[in-house]
Amino acid sequence: MKITDDINAIAARKAAMAFHTRQSIKSLNEITPHSLTWADLNGIEKDARKEAVAVLERTEGGTDEQRQSAELAIEGFSALLEAIRSEKDERTFVGSKEPRAQAETSEQLSKRPSLGAVDVRNHGDDEQAGDICHALKPEQRFSTWARAQSHTDNELRGLSLGAYLRSMMLGGKTDVERRALSEGSDSAGGYTVPDVLSATLIDLARAASVVVRAGAQTVPLTSDNLNYAKLLTDPVPAWRLEAGNVAESDPTFGLVPLVPRSLAVQVKVSAELMEDSINLATALPNALAASMAVELDRVALLGTGTAPEPRGVANTSGIGTFAQDAVIAGYGNLSTARTAILTANQAPTAYVMHPRDEGTFVDLVDANGNPLGVPTRIAEIPMLTTTSIPIDGGSGSDESTIFAGNFARLMVGIRSDIRVEVLKTSAYASNLQYTLLAHMRADVAVTHPGAFYTLTGVGQAA
Repeated sequence: MKITDDINAIAARKAAMAFHTRQSIKSLNEITPHSLTWADLNGIEKDARKEAVAVLERTEGGTDEQRQSAELAIEGFSALLEAIRSEKDERTFVGSKEPRAQAETSEQLSKRPSLGAVDVRNHGDDEQAGDICHALKPEQRFSTWARAQSHTDNELRGLSLGAYLRSMMLGGKTDVERRALSEGSDSAGGYTVPDVLSATLIDLARAASVVVRAGAQTVPLTSDNLNYAKLLTDPVPAWRLEAGNVAESDPTFGLVPLVPRSLAVQVKVSAELMEDSINLATALPNALAASMAVELDRVALLGTGTAPEPRGVANTSGIGTFAQDAVIAGYGNLSTARTAILTANQAPTAYVMHPRDEGTFVDLVDANGNPLGVPTRIAEIPMLTTTSIPIDGGSGSDESTIFAGNFARLMVGIRSDIRVEVLKTSAYASNLQYTLLAHMRADVAVTHPGAFYTLTGVGQAA
């Protein structure tokens, strides 16, 4: 993928030969942001900004031709800086600063057909198929899907989620804010956040979610009754003689429902902070998203399945499990979990555990006090951490659970519409604090129980 047009790249080379020499390139289009390290991205970004300023300074007071050439060069550098910014945003979204294998962003990938996508069909009472929704992989954005479904995206152009939340409390300052508030208000005094803006909050929550980073797929729920097929038993092929009969072997399917359940969170914000803070429009959506992500992770892993709570991995029938009931002394039980998942013809994508347990693995030493080596096959599987897993369970009140699995077999269904209310509770009268209450609907489901394994009773090391 080219950084900029050839005419801009040529102008940039003529105007900033020193930059090209420092970066060992002949053209800006030789730079491939997706393949660079995070440090290199920052280095090139800093150098490009400095060189763009230098180009302007060198051409100040020059001829019209020199200024036009400088403008083309600046356009090239601007395109480079934008490409680097987009790459850094992409890595922040997927939760990894490491170089990527392909130049396409998650938004671009979401627009192409994906062999890994799951068709989720909406079945009514007559059991006829309705709309088809594709499960989104972790690198694909919910907001891209929402824009494709929305007829109001252009009307809301330029309006951010943070600005919309601020306008709910302070009133709309622009025409687009006032129009969005008017269209989103309801008789109960709350606001339904436009789907395109809701999707931004959902993407923030997904980026903060450990199960999503582990590989869980997100299903946009378009109704309150969505089912998808789960393969219960595989068809069995058989060898045959020439012109012989073909053995029949029918696969067995079951339905897995996704029923949106209510998840709510409230945040208190002072009137002064709302009016005076220059970064609250970013900080507030991040705070809401982070709190939702922690709870989504908890129910995805440990949800009881007793209404109104969804059923998580640990309480799904058919998963593998081993009662460790001991402190962490080595990697043997992680290997046991890996083997069980491979035996189910699945490939584990992550181990998920509490930070305390991850720290215990890091601190393991051999008999001589040297760091204990991690078996190669175990080291290939990422260890992810979340404080959503409690560490105060078991007979000793200090035990936790470690989850291993192919998390692509975990579906997180989310309705795109999020309702937000601004409440003036007693906190407003006493402290001038608004209460912002956000309400979303979601569910989780395991499509292949054999793809998961838990280690229970994991105790704290002495």
